[in-house]
Amino acid sequence: MKTIITKGKIVIPSGVIDGSIIVVDHKISHILKDEDFVLAQTDQQDVEIINADGCYVMPGLVDFHGDMLERAIQPRRKVFIPLELALYSTQAQFLSAGITTIFHPVAFSGEPGLRSNELGNEIVRVIAQFRKNESAMLRHFIHVRFELFNKTGLDTILRIFEEGLADLFSLMDHSPRYSTFKSYPEYKNYVEKNSTFTAEELEAYAQEQWEMPQLVDSEYLEKLMECVNRNNIPFATHDDDSPQRVDTYRPRGASISEFPLNEATAKYALENNMYAVVGAPNLLRNKSHSDNLSARSAIMNGFANIICSDYYCFALLASVFILFEEGMRLHDAVSYASLYPAKASGLADRIGSLEEGKEADLIIVRHVQGKIPIVERAMVAGKWTFNK
Repeated sequence: MKTIITKGKIVIPSGVIDGSIIVVDHKISHILKDEDFVLAQTDQQDVEIINADGCYVMPGLVDFHGDMLERAIQPRRKVFIPLELALYSTQAQFLSAGITTIFHPVAFSGEPGLRSNELGNEIVRVIAQFRKNESAMLRHFIHVRFELFNKTGLDTILRIFEEGLADLFSLMDHSPRYSTFKSYPEYKNYVEKNSTFTAEELEAYAQEQWEMPQLVDSEYLEKLMECVNRNNIPFATHDDDSPQRVDTYRPRGASISEFPLNEATAKYALENNMYAVVGAPNLLRNKSHSDNLSARSAIMNGFANIICSDYYCFALLASVFILFEEGMRLHDAVSYASLYPAKASGLADRIGSLEEGKEADLIIVRHVQGKIPIVERAMVAGKWTFNK
């Protein structure tokens, strides 16, 4: 099957050109400026021709961290939807948001409920099976998020790693006296949000955790780090609050700082050849919901280089065009949501940019200055999977 997309503004790594893209089977065969030559040389009975009508033709977005699946699984507290249905239902939303590759965060906190070890294990296996079948309309990857003090979950995630099911790993520390939490009620509220504790169980658990000495078992930690490195899983830290915290895990193989809390930490990560990830809702609103680092400032000032959708998938594409409207070159803005996350996750040889020989993951986007960008079509591996 051959598809020619004509009359588009094609966003390539070096700029934006007017021209055509030829897709053969699942790959980009040619990117050409001379549309008339392309059409004259083509037997139109054997090709699908799509007129982009002056829209941008962009690489499909690579979402490094998008929480939509969690919200589909648990739309209300203690209400759970069957996993495959929840996963299937997210696809049209991701695609209409321009996302053709999603890293689903699957959290292992050790608490009962959405982020329990048992449900996390089940979610991983449902995604791993689902992405193999014809119902998969985009690329589904698994981002295992593991709480540092969740010793009971260690064997579960080690099995997941050894089976080759994890595509990205992040190590979290939401322990009660880490700097994210300024008071006991704030910590208790965090635990309650994703757990199925009764009121009495919640109080007992939160109090026990609050009073527990925060000491990491070095043997346990090294066992975890050794398995991550042996299986070549891209490794991210989470909510880093200082360069010192980055340095705790950088020598152990961490190459990504996910949601650094301040400018000094983000800059330090980049200076040490790591990736620094910020959230699109933060950039869209121009404000962190927890009064931490401004994503827009971080990107514009060069101390972050990946934008993810975080908790709202439609913010990702909107953020790209906010950066463009504020003066950034469009191909640079696009790279923060496509090429850089592809590089950080080891996928840049296949996806993340429009280049000849790469997989044909692309979106056609209509944008008018001052208006929200609209995804007209999305293609994954040479197949149209979304059409507005």
